[in-house]
Parts: sequence; C-alpha cells; structure tokens
Amino acid sequence: MKPTLSIGLLIAAIAVVLTAVLTYQRNFQTELSRLATSGQVRLAEHSSRLKLQIDGFKALANFVATDTNLSAASTAFQRSLTNETLLGVSLKYGAHQVDLVDQFGAIIASSEPSKIGMNVPVDLTRAALNGRLGFDHQIIDNKRLVRLSRAVHSANTDPVVVVISTDLGALEFEWPVTPEPVAYLNDDKIIISANRPELLLLSTHTDDTKNTLSLVPTRRSGSHQLWRLAPPDEAPYEVMVLDQYVTQIDLTGRIFVDTTEARNTAFVRFLLTLAASSIVALIGALALLQRRRLAQEAQHTATLEARVEARTVELRDAQDELVEASKLAALGRLSAGISHEVNQPLAAILNFAKNGQRFIERDEPNRANENLSLIADQVNRITRIIGNLRAFARQEIAPTEQVDFAQATREALTLLQNELAEAQIKTTTHIPREPVYVMAGRVRLEQVILNLLTNAADAMEHTSNKTIALRMTVNKTDVVLTVRDNGTGVKDPDRIFEPFYTTKNLGASQGLGMGLALSFGLIHQFGGQMQCRNLEQGAEFRVTLPLISPHEEDTRK
Repeated sequence: MKPTLSIGLLIAAIAVVLTAVLTYQRNFQTELSRLATSGQVRLAEHSSRLKLQIDGFKALANFVATDTNLSAASTAFQRSLTNETLLGVSLKYGAHQVDLVDQFGAIIASSEPSKIGMNVPVDLTRAALNGRLGFDHQIIDNKRLVRLSRAVHSANTDPVVVVISTDLGALEFEWPVTPEPVAYLNDDKIIISANRPELLLLSTHTDDTKNTLSLVPTRRSGSHQLWRLAPPDEAPYEVMVLDQYVTQIDLTGRIFVDTTEARNTAFVRFLLTLAASSIVALIGALALLQRRRLAQEAQHTATLEARVEARTVELRDAQDELVEASKLAALGRLSAGISHEVNQPLAAILNFAKNGQRFIERDEPNRANENLSLIADQVNRITRIIGNLRAFARQEIAPTEQVDFAQATREALTLLQNELAEAQIKTTTHIPREPVYVMAGRVRLEQVILNLLTNAADAMEHTSNKTIALRMTVNKTDVVLTVRDNGTGVKDPDRIFEPFYTTKNLGASQGLGMGLALSFGLIHQFGGQMQCRNLEQGAEFRVTLPLISPHEEDTRK
C-alpha cells in the first residue's frame, strides 16, 4: 500500500504543478490580449491628439495663403513689411517659422530674416503650386519640424508659396502625462516625436551602431511577440510593441506597453490555482487513507468544488466582459461629446473667417482684426469645452462662478445669428436688459443655450415660416429660460435627455444623441432643472436655475 500511495501522491503533485503552469500561461495570454486592446485605444487617442494639433497649423496655412498682400514682397521695402507680417503670424499662432518662398523654393521673406535666401524642400513648393497642401517633416538644427505649404492666391505672374513650420517639441509640451512611452517614427525609422525626451532622434534600425533604441525580441506568448526595451539611463523591462500608421501626418505611431501588470496578475492566479489544486490533491490523499469511511464524503466534496470552480470561471469571464464594455462605452460617450460640442464653435470660427476675408478684400484691416480676435476667442472656447468634457468624463467637479444668465443668452444667440439667418429662421427674444445672476460655468452655460438653439433650428428643417422664441422670466427665487420652435416636435419627451437617444440619423453629421444628455447633466450640476414638452406645433425646452444676488456668492464663501 505504501509504494502505491507514494506513486499516487507523486502523480498528484505533478498534475497540480502542470495545472498551475497551464493556468499561468493561459491567464498571461489573456492579460496580454487585454493590454494590447487598451494599448491600441490609447495609441489611437494619442495619435488623434497629435493630428488635431497639426490640423490647426494646416488651417493656419490655408488662412495665411488667402492674404494676397504677401505676393508683393519683391522690393526691399515690401519685403521688410512682409517679414514683420510673417513674424506677427508666427508669434500670434505659435508657429516656429513662417516663410514666403518663390516658385523655385528660395525663401524671399520670413519671420526669421536670417533664413532669407535659403531653400525649402522642392516637394513642398511643387505640392503648393499644384494646388495641394504641401506636408513634410524634417530635422533641422536639432529642431524636429512639421512643414506645411500652400500657394498664395494672387493675380501676379510669379507665384509665391507660404510655408508654415511648427516645432514638434512645442506640441509635445501640451501632451498629458501617459504611463507608457509613445513614439512616432518617420520613413527612416527615426523617432521624430515622443512623450519621453530620452527617446527623441533614436533610430529603431537594429543594424545601426549608435543612437539606436535598444529593443530586442525575447519570446512569443501565444499570438503576442514580447520585447526587451532598454531606454537610455533606465533599467530594461519587457514590453509589447504596438504600431499604428497615421496617414494624415505620415508617421508611424508606436506604443510600448509594459507587461509587468499582466505577468503579476497571471502569477497571482497561478498561486491561487496552485493552492486550490494542492488542497484538492491533499483531500484526495486523505480520501485514499480513509478509503471506505470517507469515500462518499470525498466524492461529494470533489463535485462541489468542481461546480464552484466552474461558476468562478463564468463570473470572472462575465466581469472581464463588463469591464471592457464599460471602457468602450465611456470612450464612445467622450468622443461623441467632443464631436458634438466642438461643432458649434467651429461653425462660428468659419463665419468669422469668412467675414474677415471680406473685410480684407474691402481693405478694412481693423474690422478684419476684430474677426481674428473673435476667432481666437472661439479657439479658447474650444479649449475650455474640451477641458469641461474631460472633467465630465472623469466625473470631476468643475468650478462655478457668478454668471449673467441674460448676457450669456445674448452672446449665444449672437454666435448663431449668421447660421440662423442663412436658414431663414426668425428669432424673437424677451430677455431682461439688467443682469440676471446665477451660479454656473459661463462657457458650459453658453454651450447649453447653443445646443438648445441648434436643436430647435434642426427641428424646423422642413418647416415654413421658421421661428425661434426665447423668453427669460425672473421669479423671486429662480430664473426660467424657455426656447420654443414651430418644428415637428419631440417623439418621446420623456427620453429626450437619455444618452445616445436622438431623432436624427445616428452616425451622420446631424448628431450622436449626446448634446441634450450633456446639457441636462450640466444644468443639474448648476443646481437647476431642464424640461421638455411638445406644443401644438413644435416643442418647448425650459431651463430653470436658482437666482442669486450680485453679492450672494461672497456671502456663501
């Protein structure tokens, strides 16, 4: 009996170890898949942020190219004036350098006059003269530059091209802190941009002898290739390398995801499995010693443990699915909110830009400058909106202040007046001339009003004699703003403030069903209420906020 028992215990011990090892490998691969999915999402978010930054300078190149006065930089006097103009553009919009080049690529005017006479890449000049937006990235004097070119609109026989250069280092300064290194590689496999300064300008070619990033493949785990990364002046560690080519900026984004978390999680589960398996094996050994007396009890215990283990696996899988679903849902809500909320300031920027162009054509620089200031205000508004949406997504409590509700309503209506006029929408207002103070965020409150006006205009798309009526009623303790339209009304007023509920075409530019949900949440943060009801023709939205006196905020403090 003793030799048989010893062999049985040995076999049981081997089985326990093999089970624990297989469990470790399976859990490690599962955790690596989870890390790969989340890493791809974070890399896509990071790439979108860089693309948006560069898109701003693309818009600047298109805007500066409309200044026909730049093509007159032929004489020394005119060139001096043009240099000052280009310097003003560079300082105002944060560009590293703004150049004016002739059709052969020679710089004839620049925000840095010392660069006059130098040449820019021929591809930039050729693309601009062919009617396209030229794009290139270069490393010049240890400066990592993104360069954009556009032909200046002019009736002159000799065409000229404006070249906007922006420093990637300045863009990287605005990036938020991320837990893992993110780098962008050019066609030569050189890291031209990264969120870690020590990675900049390192080559990823394995055959380079110096200035090379130490990245060595180690082994594969399932479908995942693992690497050993040794950043300069840091200890090496194991990572997954995820790449994504970003077409709009002609760079390959790369994120280095640390596998330590996955390995620790798999190891903890390995220990749990080893412990559980050891207990089962011990119970089996005791069952062999007890034989007949404990045979029935051992069988019952084994069956119960098998059920518990199966149920535990089911619950773990369900929990993992719920976590992934919640992450994707949160990302979708944040993306939809940003898209919806930023559209309105962008429309205002477009209107101001068109007006500024007309004033330039009429030789009214002062009025054009006013429109440029308004555009800058809208850009700041977009920055604040994104900050507000980020705070909303993180469940942060954004600060409030004393805001003139009446003035905020008038300013929101002013921002949309051109759009409403083009849509042939008549507006009637009954807004008090004196200040009406509430506790709110000024930009967020204006965004709520803009959202209500935009939805009202969309609801009257197929209505004749379109009318929007705004009325503000001041009571003893609160103030009520009503926005009425004579459109088609709301199909289900009780669900209108639910996220992703919309009567428009989902996925189209008309909306994603997040605007009213965000507005509803903001008004509740301000201590107010938002309601909706249908009229005989059209719909009415009511925004109610607590009224405060001009000095009530100081009393609260």
